[in-house]
Amino acid sequence: MSESIDQQALRNRFNPDGSPLRNYQLRMLEMLKFIDEVCRRHHIRYWLCSGTLLGAVRHGGFIPWDDDLDIEMLREDYRKFVKAMEIEKNDHYDLQTHQTDPNYFAPYGKVRDLRSTIKEDNTNDWYYKYHGAYIDVFIMEPSSSEFLCKLAGFMQDKLLYGANRKLKNRWGRKIYFGTVYPLLYKVLFPIFRCVGRIGAHEQLRHTPGSCFLKPREEKDIFPLGELAFEDAVFPVPGNYDAYLTKIYGRYMSLPDLDKIIMHTVNVELNE
Repeated sequence: MSESIDQQALRNRFNPDGSPLRNYQLRMLEMLKFIDEVCRRHHIRYWLCSGTLLGAVRHGGFIPWDDDLDIEMLREDYRKFVKAMEIEKNDHYDLQTHQTDPNYFAPYGKVRDLRSTIKEDNTNDWYYKYHGAYIDVFIMEPSSSEFLCKLAGFMQDKLLYGANRKLKNRWGRKIYFGTVYPLLYKVLFPIFRCVGRIGAHEQLRHTPGSCFLKPREEKDIFPLGELAFEDAVFPVPGNYDAYLTKIYGRYMSLPDLDKIIMHTVNVELNE
């Protein structure tokens, strides 16, 4: 955590105790602690990523104005995580995938809080089974091809997310997505995955369809380290400085605080 930043002043300005955003952040923190327990119990590697990792390094927790929490793991660990969540699911949390929610089309999972309801700004969640607060669980795998990453993201956006907004007829949705989803996830994306491995070396990218382009380097991630995030300690990339620099550049510098647009967290939290 940066000692040159007045962390309390930022908290007072953006997410003071008792504010809707702070309450939402604390609910996500509870979820992260559950995920950490599951992963440690089942020997699953994961790490804080992107803005969540930036928050840990620069602020010792959430970026004060941030309203999401993300983790990454390798595909082999994600497979183990899916099985572990089937064993560990309870009245508070469940894992949202296409298998547990047929109207969910993202290529990564979301751990959902079952005691809350969140209204998204986009329309992807119109037909979801789960609507609670969530943590994204991103899948990373070897890939050397930014082109295939862009192509898969384009297909995901147009053929799945776009159609999800337009198709409202129950049987039309069933026929369309029953055809297109398997075509992408059983045929095309596995081909992209195999081709992308050629010449990947230590370069990792989000699994096809994720719509994120910035690559990661295995040497920056492993062996994993640990950092404090709020009131607990969680796994982080071993060389988090290199990891964050490649994504954000001078990541320890604050943005112009007067230009930050706060998103109203439209979430109902139940005990």
